[in-house]
Amino acid sequence: MEKVQLIIIFFLLIYPVHAQNSNDNFDIEDEYYDIGMTGGITIYGERPFDFAPGSTEANIISALNGTSSERRNLIENDLLRNAGFRHTGNVRFRNTDRREKALSILHGVGSLLSFGTIPQKPFLEVEYNRLPRGMFFPFHTVISSSELKNISPEVLLLMEIEYMLQIEFNNGILYSGNVNSFTEENVNNFERLVLKLPDFPEEINQLRTRYLNIALPRIRRSLEQRNNPSEYFLRAMENLGNR
Repeated sequence: MEKVQLIIIFFLLIYPVHAQNSNDNFDIEDEYYDIGMTGGITIYGERPFDFAPGSTEANIISALNGTSSERRNLIENDLLRNAGFRHTGNVRFRNTDRREKALSILHGVGSLLSFGTIPQKPFLEVEYNRLPRGMFFPFHTVISSSELKNISPEVLLLMEIEYMLQIEFNNGILYSGNVNSFTEENVNNFERLVLKLPDFPEEINQLRTRYLNIALPRIRRSLEQRNNPSEYFLRAMENLGNR
């Protein structure tokens, strides 16, 4: 009888511990996701959080998962133009000050009275750095002048990938103005950046899939075309270069 009581007491003592361990395991699976096994041990990685609705990061991800015009507006206006760059990615400008605006008006009047012999001056903006055709400002130069530079690293990475895709690679379409961007080094760097994207949240995974399955093959086809151009392609590039 005494042995039976001891056994009952033993089970009562270990049951709360077992129950606590079960609850702990449940919490781990809620907050972490299984990323594989090694040596028979399951490895858990921290599940990335979702960005708050209405946050800058959430709005950027939404635009990148939106239509082509939404993606273009994000890069050309929210990133480039607001940071002081033309939508082409190869011209830097600044807003004119009050004195320059007044001079612009005077030159405009003088140009009319002199029938164009007095040159006009820009009223709103002044270009002060233009790269040669076929060259683009790198992403880190653009983002350093942007209000978006303090967003989360994951979304900064997305912006860099989309910037390369749209500005440097023209969405994978080769033309005379971006032919120098299609190198093995640039394409491999694009792929390396895409592979750094996390699998979660789902909105980022959708972008990762698009970049790997749609954008990257298109870029590689254009790279192959650049490295092994057809006679028709060479003639087209020559014609475009002469314009």
